[in-house]
Amino acid sequence: MECYTLDKKSILGKINKSEDRLLVAGILDKAAQAEKLWKYAYTDFLDPYQQKLAERALQSMKCSAWTFDGGYKDAERAVVIFFPGLNPQDDIELVEKPFSLINVELKTEANLSHRDYLGALLGLGIKREKVGDIIVRKESGSIIVLKEVADYIIYNLDQVGRVGVAATLGEIENLEVPAVKTKEIKCTVPSLRIDCIVSNGFGISRSKAMPLFSSERVYLNWEVEKKPSAQVKEGDTVSVRGMGRVIVSEISGLTRKGRISVVLKRLV
Repeated sequence: MECYTLDKKSILGKINKSEDRLLVAGILDKAAQAEKLWKYAYTDFLDPYQQKLAERALQSMKCSAWTFDGGYKDAERAVVIFFPGLNPQDDIELVEKPFSLINVELKTEANLSHRDYLGALLGLGIKREKVGDIIVRKESGSIIVLKEVADYIIYNLDQVGRVGVAATLGEIENLEVPAVKTKEIKCTVPSLRIDCIVSNGFGISRSKAMPLFSSERVYLNWEVEKKPSAQVKEGDTVSVRGMGRVIVSEISGLTRKGRISVVLKRLV
């Protein structure tokens, strides 16, 4: 498959934040190198916002020899895998995966959180970008990491929070991901402004929602949204840092009073 030459300067010129430009520049360099050497390559893990940046940039290549993969369907964090030489109809599942699954068994029962697991990994000196999704269960956890750090974690991770643990290498094909729990919120709003969604989705007044925008705590589809008047549509994800996220699941017709019926799903 032939990829057209990257106009790197043009792509990066459209990105405002310096940290975003640095990230995308690294991804484009990785893509160009993979294509030039006709060699399999991959990035570090990207969060959903970073994935959007990467997708926009890579689509400018007019090349389909790449994909996102986080280890399982609907993974939140994912790497970009470059596989020059394969055609779109080829089975991408045959491409080598660059990550490992680490299973963590708790030695005593405890109510650990995602933050506890992540904190334990960062405490070992593991960089955030080397870690994918963390699945938390009552008596165990599963962590997807890049292969390059898997052995180090297995040999050194013996505590999460204040709980002793045993870490072992697992088979990512056998990973069981619990169903996402959501709370359905049915409401009516005067408009599809994002501040209306934040107010109803998180149970706060619109006046209390306003400072969240100026402090850049509100995200629309993973991008910071500073305008309370920004419009949302069905399928959008609205996140508030420190409060969680809601999905605009359904937008129905108008009520008799001219308000819009909306169904939100808040992740719990």
